[in-house]
Amino acid sequence: MSVPVVAIFLAKPGTEALVEQLFRSVIDTTLEEDGCISYQLNRDTGNPRRFIWTEEWESKALLERHLSAPHITHLLSVISQYIETSDIIVLTPLAGGAA
Repeated sequence: MSVPVVAIFLAKPGTEALVEQLFRSVIDTTLEEDGCISYQLNRDTGNPRRFIWTEEWESKALLERHLSAPHITHLLSVISQYIETSDIIVLTPLAGGAA
């Protein structure tokens, strides 16, 4: 069973463009990782400071490998100064999905 993830980051006021640039910098590398089914950066239309990742991984172990990958650990160490709050939510699929 795959592992969906939602990660929500609230950028500090005035840092939105930089946060977006930093987030975009890891997309291509992540999409090439073993176990990455999908990895999409989104922005809240009602609050442009809120960035929402929607991800899906083949397994919890491959998700954990992603979270400890050099490009992600570097991103998180750099971006933390520009983030007001963050929440990473690992989900268990129950029903529905792609058509």
